[in-house]
Amino acid sequence: MAYGPVFAGLLLLWPLLAVLGTLGFAPLLGVTGITALILARPRIPPTLYAIFAIAFIGWAAISEVWSPATSRLVSGNLLEGNFAIGARSLIVVLTAVFAMLTIAGAMRSELGPRTRKWIYGVLALQGALVFISALASGPVLRLLYGDDPSDVVNGVQNIGRNTNLFAVVLPILAAALGARGDRAGLLGASGLVLLTVFAALMTDNHAAVFAVCGMLGAFLLIRLLPETGYRWLFGAIAGHLAAAPLLVSLFIRLMTGLDSILPPSFRSRFWSWEVVMNRIGEAPYTGHGLMATRTWRETYADYPAWAAQLPEFWKKFPVVPGHPHNMPLQIWAETGFVGAMLAAFAITVIGFRLPRPSQLRPEIRFAIAGMAGATFSIFNFSYSVWNEAFWSGLALAVAMLILLHRSGKAAE
Repeated sequence: MAYGPVFAGLLLLWPLLAVLGTLGFAPLLGVTGITALILARPRIPPTLYAIFAIAFIGWAAISEVWSPATSRLVSGNLLEGNFAIGARSLIVVLTAVFAMLTIAGAMRSELGPRTRKWIYGVLALQGALVFISALASGPVLRLLYGDDPSDVVNGVQNIGRNTNLFAVVLPILAAALGARGDRAGLLGASGLVLLTVFAALMTDNHAAVFAVCGMLGAFLLIRLLPETGYRWLFGAIAGHLAAAPLLVSLFIRLMTGLDSILPPSFRSRFWSWEVVMNRIGEAPYTGHGLMATRTWRETYADYPAWAAQLPEFWKKFPVVPGHPHNMPLQIWAETGFVGAMLAAFAITVIGFRLPRPSQLRPEIRFAIAGMAGATFSIFNFSYSVWNEAFWSGLALAVAMLILLHRSGKAAE
């Protein structure tokens, strides 16, 4: 049995898992990874960029040894239904392994014309659910989560996660429509992008709006640099990661004059970044260890100047709410210079190992760039860097794109 059709069949779960908050993508990635190992038999040894990625993941896992957030490897009993993986390092390693297996399996597989349409179909359905959720968020939240405020908050977060992930896969749909070259295709792509921005704004999801901006910026770069665009794009992402403490500090200084007009959520994020950057200097080479930022519990009451600019009830909240919502800074804070350089090298090598944009079909050329741009934007404003649901969804999306590329190439 071929891996490609099985993978496409499993993707039929994508819209359901997305609308439920994307948390189900991690187990789905596990299933696709194991299936790839059995059916596709990925190539060994891995490519150079995978070696750097493996080195980064290995270093991050090792850093849990000196992390103040170290926990037991596993807890509970599988037969009693309370089994859980306590060590974040194990979750990070398993997510990385299954992602590599899934992507490697896609690189050795193809899809038929019908199963290729499945991929576009499930992504289009996810987009429709994103728009419906935004348009009717009140009734939808009451229907799915009832009237309990805590449950409603979880529902709002699930809508946000779904919108963020759709912003990451939006380039696949937008590029496919735009690549048609006719008026209908261009109007369809433009309309899809505008609807996504509209849905994000309706739910106050600025991260998704930034992701769309990142996608459009990457589209423009590839349009201007059809030969070396990927090298510049991934090189810029890697350079930003390598110099994140400096660049973020400069960005905060540039935004200082706008403090009075920024919403509290933006100002609090900047202050969180300042706290994290100060802590980076305490362990610049090895970092504080995996998940260490979760243990930094200083509240706004400890920073009176900041608390004075926020509502009174914010004083009891931690300045760093579990993680800084900036993955480059979190990599620096928890894995130090070593981890940041390994990750930057991996990203750089990807840019140099990809084919030249001009060698790819337009729908693939722009989809790769758009996904990179959108992911980079979310990389800087949302999620913990160890969020397995986000990375699982991204790995599945990359596998989709690889299969679309290989299948279209075979059809030619």
